[in-house]
Amino acid sequence: MRFLLATLLTALSAVPVAAQQRGVFIGVDDDPVLGSPDAKVLMIEFGDYQCPSCRMFWKDIEPRLKKDYIDTGKVKLVFRDFPLMQIHPEALMSAMAVNCAGEQGKYWQFHDKVFREQYNKGDDVIRIKAADLKKWAKDIGVDQAKFDQCLDSEKFKNEVMKDKADGDAAGVQGTPTFFINGRIMGGAQQYPEYRKLIDELLK
Repeated sequence: MRFLLATLLTALSAVPVAAQQRGVFIGVDDDPVLGSPDAKVLMIEFGDYQCPSCRMFWKDIEPRLKKDYIDTGKVKLVFRDFPLMQIHPEALMSAMAVNCAGEQGKYWQFHDKVFREQYNKGDDVIRIKAADLKKWAKDIGVDQAKFDQCLDSEKFKNEVMKDKADGDAAGVQGTPTFFINGRIMGGAQQYPEYRKLIDELLK
């Protein structure tokens, strides 16, 4: 699918940061931002917690981006949920769980924890139970009762599905899909591909 993109507005303020795309705005919504709000480059990832390529990006690429660009104030990263529920039946529940942890100020810790624990399982088809998510949440020190109630009530289901709907409207078809200052990059590419684009945008 061909995309007509205008320049992505990168000012992170009360007005949502967004890219104009065929009349559809892709913004950060109210999702947490990793990195400096003043970073010149905004990287929005639409991802799925059961997606092997998303896990590969998290394991192999994100740490290098964090060291070279995010921690140095050049790039800010936003993760928006895009659960592919037909092939990843626990992706929605996992996304809700991460948002529940985020309610307690531990979004990125739990984001990392879910990918890490799934990777440690070593399974080609990753299966997650609510009990797993609750145990992992306990491991990172959340208020367990509050977290369990949040997950059991599906408090953040609408939030997750809004992300999914925004991705659908923009034509996102698979994960991970990245919007980097309005430039689209699909799949988990090799690190030099991200570096090349980011360095170009930083000029």
